[in-house]
Amino acid sequence: MFPKQIIETQQNPTTVCLLAVIFALSGLLGPIEAKEPAKANILRMDDILRMAWENQVSLQTLKLQLKTTNYEWEKTNGAYAWTAEAKGTAKNTTNFNLPQYAIQGTKITDNSIQAGINKKFSTGTSLGIAIIDNRYETNAGKTQSSSGFSSFAQPSYHFATVGINISQDLLKNFFGYQDRLKLATARRSSSIQRLNTLDSLSKSLVNSLIEFWNLSLSEEVLETNSSLLGNAKLIRDIYSKKANFGFDTTGDIHQWNSIVLSATSAVKNSELERNKNRRDLLTSLGKEPEESFSFLPVLIEEQVAVTSDYEKEVLVALEKRYDVRASLLQLKNSEDNLKSADNGLLPKFSVGGTYNFKNYDQQFPQDFYGILGGRFNQNTAEFKLEYPLGNEIAEAEYTKAESEKRQAQLEWAETQNKVRADLLSKRENLTVSYELFLEAKKNREESKLFYDKALSAFRNGRGTSIVLRNAMDAYVRSQSNHSQSLITYNIAIIQYEISKGTFFEKYSLDPEQLTLLNTEENQ
Repeated sequence: MFPKQIIETQQNPTTVCLLAVIFALSGLLGPIEAKEPAKANILRMDDILRMAWENQVSLQTLKLQLKTTNYEWEKTNGAYAWTAEAKGTAKNTTNFNLPQYAIQGTKITDNSIQAGINKKFSTGTSLGIAIIDNRYETNAGKTQSSSGFSSFAQPSYHFATVGINISQDLLKNFFGYQDRLKLATARRSSSIQRLNTLDSLSKSLVNSLIEFWNLSLSEEVLETNSSLLGNAKLIRDIYSKKANFGFDTTGDIHQWNSIVLSATSAVKNSELERNKNRRDLLTSLGKEPEESFSFLPVLIEEQVAVTSDYEKEVLVALEKRYDVRASLLQLKNSEDNLKSADNGLLPKFSVGGTYNFKNYDQQFPQDFYGILGGRFNQNTAEFKLEYPLGNEIAEAEYTKAESEKRQAQLEWAETQNKVRADLLSKRENLTVSYELFLEAKKNREESKLFYDKALSAFRNGRGTSIVLRNAMDAYVRSQSNHSQSLITYNIAIIQYEISKGTFFEKYSLDPEQLTLLNTEENQ
């Protein structure tokens, strides 16, 4: 091997000169360290989170969805808003010139204008108030053929009406029982959609962190492979000099030529991967893919210990996790839907009445003067009973609601078990990933010591290039493993916070303040 040949030819002056050249070149070899980008921005985890929160396209989309999560509630509640209406009719009638129309008239004008407001309350009560002006004119007793009925002649009159109509649902919708269930269900449905969106937001933020860290990792892989290539070229150049002097009888130069080619390919591939990760990240941030971007993430290396009170963490998770809260609301909705379906088996029964104040005059608006005096009134009362024979639709709705409630109960029980399993896994993952990080850190230190000794031995002619190559490979690989294990540990920290439902709280992000939403989840 190369070092032995050097020792055996030390008596030759030419060899001494060659040895000096070789050692001078090999002296260029030094510890392999990942180089930092020249102008890198130092970003901590909360900095990266806020950058993603403000710029990530997928996050902006989810935040826009948050503004529409109240749709179900608003649509349902909108049915109970006041409604204003106005309408008018113009009716002109021409009858045959027959005796029976002598009193009624052969030409009649009957025009009306009406305005009013209506409202349906969640108590099952409907209220309407209407104001009507009716202009009525007839030619009765005014024509030559009806002169004998001149006593029936009348001027054009305006008849005024102020009417109040009220009705109340009973039985099926007893004082709004079903309406209130419907409103509560709509409110929870909006909350479920909001919680699901918030859950997607937290997961999208974690993905954003991973994208940042993957870019950092690919940068380090490129630096590592570049260092490997540079050092492989230096060793190859040593053997090239040796071969030029005729001392490479074993043909090691060809092996190192192959190593340089492989290292060159690795550099090109890692550069492609780095560029792809950078462009993907910039695109996801809504920036131009060719924009210059470089950063140095500051990752957590300190141990984040799990709490000893596991049951307390479970209770916190059940209270704060978005998916758990959504599942509980879904269970409550299924219970209310069953109540509504059960109530739907009853007949529909309503009672109501109308009270109309009437007055008249030849002019408008004088016909409304004194209308509330109660001289001319009209009162009505009514009831209405509906019940489909067989009622197959209501029975089908009840069967469906009963099945959905059972499904929701099973899903709620499963959700609680999933929370426990997920929390246990994330606690274990956090502990193990930290241990693996410490092992990777220790391995990097040991690999560096091995590489330093191999390099020293090679410089002094006591080691072989193969040992140095193995030491160099082991060192750079240990660096890569160390970086990867550190990222994995930081991901485990984030996943642990998500499993407890405290992710946004820990990093001072409050997505629920993005829009005014109805948060009455327990109603």
